[in-house]
Amino acid sequence: MDHYMKTSRKTDSLIECGKFCSSIDDCRRFMFDKETNFCSVFESGENCITDEKIANKVCYRQESTCNEVNCTRCPIGYYGDQCQHIIQDCSDGYTGSVAPVKNLLSYIQPSIHGPILEVKCTFNCGGVTYIQYRKLNCRELDFNRTMDEYANGFGYIHGSYWLGLEHVYNILHNGNQFALEVVYVFNDKLMSPARGYYYDFNISNRSDNYRIDIKSYVEYTAKSIGDSLTQSGYNINGRPFSTYDQDFSNYDCPGRFHGGWWYLDDQVCSRANINGQRYGTTFESSWHWLDNLGNRTLFYDTQLKLRQK
Repeated sequence: MDHYMKTSRKTDSLIECGKFCSSIDDCRRFMFDKETNFCSVFESGENCITDEKIANKVCYRQESTCNEVNCTRCPIGYYGDQCQHIIQDCSDGYTGSVAPVKNLLSYIQPSIHGPILEVKCTFNCGGVTYIQYRKLNCRELDFNRTMDEYANGFGYIHGSYWLGLEHVYNILHNGNQFALEVVYVFNDKLMSPARGYYYDFNISNRSDNYRIDIKSYVEYTAKSIGDSLTQSGYNINGRPFSTYDQDFSNYDCPGRFHGGWWYLDDQVCSRANINGQRYGTTFESSWHWLDNLGNRTLFYDTQLKLRQK
């Protein structure tokens, strides 16, 4: 899922690499290494990605494959006979069957007059949009950001990122009901990920400080994270989103937890810190999710996802 590479092989030239991409139905971009003649083709995404040196590499993006009647190969997220339409979120892509049933990078446009975004999608199980993604083997991304940054989004689509509260708000207000899925993946690959679902998840607009609205928590039967957000005494329901430059907690919660979140107006702040530091100087500033996951502060990755009900 990291590089979204379809396949690769050695070719004689850049032209042969392009022909190789054209011969594969779901190739939408390719990268050619001029030194090794190695050709890599990709199924989704706007850019080529590699862990190797890029000095000898060139990346080409195929916008669409069209004849006089229609386009047969649109960028992921676009559809229509001339690729003239775009999905609002990943569940929209699933219900409209506009993408293969797998994990892909996709373009979405949550608001008809808003920007076109590139996001991680899962085009099965109803369609899932990743609104937060953090991976241990990616360069650490600082989540201690301003309110403007949390509103508009930040990070790298191939690594760790936060989609943006404004975009999340637009997805949630397009007429469907969503659950917020929280996932923690452990360093031990033998341990299955822990997850849980918050049903009827919603947030208000920026003028109301993106207040969170959650109706119920549903455990994942295989391995549950436990309810750190709405349990009695520590329920963040109705709380505004706080950052270090706009703190509604009255207890310096963003400063202590080193990230933005829907913090309580209480010295406890939150029983979860999914936007904290990878290697925090204190427990409360580090990644954690107290219920069921205890005092763990280091995970392989964490994810926040929107799943349509």
